[in-house]
Amino acid sequence: MANQLPDPRDFNTWEDAFQYQLPVVRKLEQQLRRNINENRSKLRSLVGASYRDLLGTAERIIEMDGQMQDVEDHLGDIGRKCNVRAVETANENQERMGKSKGSGERQRQAILARTKVLQNALSAAARAIRRGSDALLVSKLLVLSRLLHQSISKSAEPPAVLEELKRKLSNLRRRLLSYIERALVRPGQDRTNVAHSLYAYSLVSNSTPKDVLRHFLQARFEQLDAKAELPSEADILDILELYRRTLLDTRALFPRLFAEAMSELSSTPLLKDDSLTSCGELSLDVYAVWIPENVRTFTPWVRHDQLLSSDVGDALRSWTDQAQTVIHRAVESCLSRETDAQSLLHIRKKVLLQYLSLSANLRDGSHAESINDLRGSFVKRLQDVARNSVESIALFENLDATSSSSADTSSLDLWQLSSKDLDLSHGAQSFRKSILDMRHGRDEGLQTCVQKLNKWTNEMDTFWGLLQQMRSTRWQDELDVDFDDLENGDEIRQALTKTDAEQTQSAFQSAVSEVLRHQYELIKARSSFSTPPQTLLRLLREIDSRRAMVEHSYGATVEVDFYHSAIRSLHQALVEQVIEPPLKQLRISTKKQAKAAVSLWDGSPPLPVQPSPFVFRFMTLLQEAMSGAGTDLWSCGAVNVLKEVLTERLGIVFGDLPGKDALASKPEVNGHTEDVSEEVYHKSGETKSQKQLLQSLFNALFLCRVMGTRQTGKDDSLNAYANRARELAELDDATYERLQKNAGEYWKRTYLLFGLLAPAPI
Repeated sequence: MANQLPDPRDFNTWEDAFQYQLPVVRKLEQQLRRNINENRSKLRSLVGASYRDLLGTAERIIEMDGQMQDVEDHLGDIGRKCNVRAVETANENQERMGKSKGSGERQRQAILARTKVLQNALSAAARAIRRGSDALLVSKLLVLSRLLHQSISKSAEPPAVLEELKRKLSNLRRRLLSYIERALVRPGQDRTNVAHSLYAYSLVSNSTPKDVLRHFLQARFEQLDAKAELPSEADILDILELYRRTLLDTRALFPRLFAEAMSELSSTPLLKDDSLTSCGELSLDVYAVWIPENVRTFTPWVRHDQLLSSDVGDALRSWTDQAQTVIHRAVESCLSRETDAQSLLHIRKKVLLQYLSLSANLRDGSHAESINDLRGSFVKRLQDVARNSVESIALFENLDATSSSSADTSSLDLWQLSSKDLDLSHGAQSFRKSILDMRHGRDEGLQTCVQKLNKWTNEMDTFWGLLQQMRSTRWQDELDVDFDDLENGDEIRQALTKTDAEQTQSAFQSAVSEVLRHQYELIKARSSFSTPPQTLLRLLREIDSRRAMVEHSYGATVEVDFYHSAIRSLHQALVEQVIEPPLKQLRISTKKQAKAAVSLWDGSPPLPVQPSPFVFRFMTLLQEAMSGAGTDLWSCGAVNVLKEVLTERLGIVFGDLPGKDALASKPEVNGHTEDVSEEVYHKSGETKSQKQLLQSLFNALFLCRVMGTRQTGKDDSLNAYANRARELAELDDATYERLQKNAGEYWKRTYLLFGLLAPAPI
């Protein structure tokens, strides 16, 4: 507040300004000087603006003075020229000019008005086509345009734009015909629009009713044929809908309704038509007076060639035959590209439902045969899909790719799972699968085969479910008409729900049986090649399980005449491969027989109670070889084949009986054995050869017990060997029975050590 300057307007005298301190006085001085400068500038600006205004006013006064002078001069000149004689002369000249130009001006204005209406009509027609408006209105506009063009072209001086309008008229006519074509086949068109399009075609092309009908059917047929090229499911349904609409529209419009509508068109002058008079773009309320009388009274001329109902029926029957051919071709083309049975049934249901509904609405018996043809097409394609899906199994590609490692079973040891990390995040499914794969000897190649078989089985289950779905479909619930309304309705219903399914099922069963039979034939053919018998047996087991499922679930019969012989052949190959190493070791051990372990014998007289070590070793090696080949392979049949082969081979491997020469060379006198005492005989019976002979007999009886053979006089090498040993040992029946019993008891105590050779539980 102390620094605030005083207001000079509050001073009474100049001396009041010096009552303040010196700094305040100086600031007050500076403020007063600034105010003086600002006021001086404002005054200078005001004076300059006023001066410019004064100069402008002066110039305006001078200009007005000059204009007033010009006006006075002009008025004076007019006054000098406006005499009576000059006015009369000008009036006479004006009258002569009006008479000469009157008629030409009216004609020129009429041409201009007609040209304007022609331009408006062409513009309105083009705009109506672009907007998709009524084709009949466009045809009336084009007829009016053609009349106006003819009228203008006959005038003495036609306008230069007439040629351009003629070209537009021709283009619009072509556009209208194309527009009518599209309108006739456009989906969702109601019958009124179709009728107007046909009336428009008759007007613009001056066609007879028969020509119009032919054009209508041809347009619809071309649309059907176009959609039949590589059709989809939607295209098939569109084709059926267009087929239905064509039949119904033709019956409704021809011949009566079309003839009545054309008669009504020809009874009203064109320019009095409500659709033209309400068209504001023509401006007929302004230009109608300039249109000549012949155009105003023109009525469309329609050719009244009579179209009979019989002509319509003949044309419709011919068109129906061609259209049904196109429909069948379209359906077959669509089905040929479809490989999924579910999609085929979906298409079948939709197409047949629509066709049945169409047939019921038309109440025409000619469609019954066509329905059967459509059914046959679907059944044939379903049968083809069934065969293709069944035959899509190729097992031996993967087996050939992994055949080099098929014989290696070290990776199939069940106990190796203990050292593997198994993903149990989704439960024990993977763990269970790993155990089953190990247990059934599924190597990499066989696992791939199993996956293919499982996939194949799933596809078969899916297709079988679709067959059941065909039987259970309730057509009556989804059909909007009753089967009683159809000709042969009961037969059609029976065919849809039963006959088609049975035919498809028969083809499916035959295809499944043929594929499985082919797999058996491939296995039989492979058995003579380098494919390991283990792999073929395991694959055969997988196929057998699917065969049992197929026969139980699908009712298919898979007849394989060579099945048992092929199984035995594979078992024979497996056995030959397995027994060779143990038999080789047995041959070597037999040649190095040690003395019998008499100290372990039991009973009175002492008899062997256990086989020789090399026999036990043979059994152990045989068990290991069988286990190494795969414990899953040794079914009852395989074990029986192995025992049969060993029964034949073991006697040959054992060769001659030990001590045979010593026992056969007793001293003879005069052709009789030396008379010795019974004590000497018993002592000789305890010789080393006799002991080895008893041990060999026990070995043979033990192996006979293992192999499940009996002393029935069979001509196999093992039984023959045992019989020879008994004869040489000269055992009585009681001793022999004791020896057999000892062999049986030992087998009972030890058979669990040789589990694969153990007898099957009863």
